[in-house]
Amino acid sequence: MSKNVLLIGGGHAHLSLLKNMKENKLPDCEVTLLNPTSTYYYSGMFSGYVEGIYSLEELEIDLEELCQRSGVQFFKGTAMSVDAKQKMVLTEKGDILSFDVLSFDIGTRRKGIAELPDSDRIFHLNRKEQIKALGKDSSKRGEVVIVGGGAAGIELSFSIKAWKKKHSDDGHVRLISASPIYGESKESSCQKQLKEKLLQAGVELHENERISDVRDGKVTVGEETFRYDSLLWMTGSEAPKLYKSSKLPIDEEGYLLVEDTLQVKEYPFIFGSGNGVTVREYPDIPRNGVMAVRQGEVLWDNLSGFLGSGEGYHFKPQKRYLTILSTGARHGYLRYGGLCTSGKLAWKLKNKIDQKFMSTFK
Repeated sequence: MSKNVLLIGGGHAHLSLLKNMKENKLPDCEVTLLNPTSTYYYSGMFSGYVEGIYSLEELEIDLEELCQRSGVQFFKGTAMSVDAKQKMVLTEKGDILSFDVLSFDIGTRRKGIAELPDSDRIFHLNRKEQIKALGKDSSKRGEVVIVGGGAAGIELSFSIKAWKKKHSDDGHVRLISASPIYGESKESSCQKQLKEKLLQAGVELHENERISDVRDGKVTVGEETFRYDSLLWMTGSEAPKLYKSSKLPIDEEGYLLVEDTLQVKEYPFIFGSGNGVTVREYPDIPRNGVMAVRQGEVLWDNLSGFLGSGEGYHFKPQKRYLTILSTGARHGYLRYGGLCTSGKLAWKLKNKIDQKFMSTFK
């Protein structure tokens, strides 16, 4: 009898699974992908799209078409609750999906979104309409405030500043971060170099400062208030509510807790990967695409093993890995461990990696 494998979420790890399934089928299985949208947008190219280097189509992966080519059923919807004992998932439309094996890759949410006012001038880039709107010139003109000093906020600061320079727009770009930029508690030489590049680009940097209020087209930071024409909310992540509400094992912050086999200890038929999970053996690894892609490789092997041979592998994060940020005008900032450099070659390498990643899903 064939088994039902349900994939919830279209993140990096599940994209890797779908790619593998084009050539290698899981044994005696019917596989379904449940996702709220039929299109995936590759965040690694967002800043280039906002700057005008890429078109929107170059960021898109058609999940429904990819599923069809991989022999997987696509089901459009959002998981509202999971009953691990009965092996059922309830969607927001009231559909009930049963499973024998379940895999999560639903990512995270940005902190503080629920408290933001409803405004077409506030962007958090979680919907196609917002992504399209930020590609328009009107969204980048005038005063732009970016909240969040992680990789996404830094890249967008550079790209919008580069766009303004190209289009002779003298509006400010302010980057506000509640912690040191790039998520480092101690300032390293690489972080210092990145900060200097932001200042040289003309970005007004506010580190270790929190937003206390957002209203009427203004943000308040400490005792200062800044007007904005566009506000980009690129804060850190928080766990999806689905895991806690479904009474699945979670860590202190609400992320799904998995072993280094990417399985939930109490329910070995449930797998989890990507930014929305915590690996018990490695609780402090960064939540980024590099780790998610690596987990995707292990997830394929372990799902196959669980359904077939029983063989599997243990996820072990890399101690050092390559990251490249776009710094605007086809320049990049490359970092590998404690080594860092910047320039045109860094951006060319990033572009090559991004284009190769996208080409595998076309």
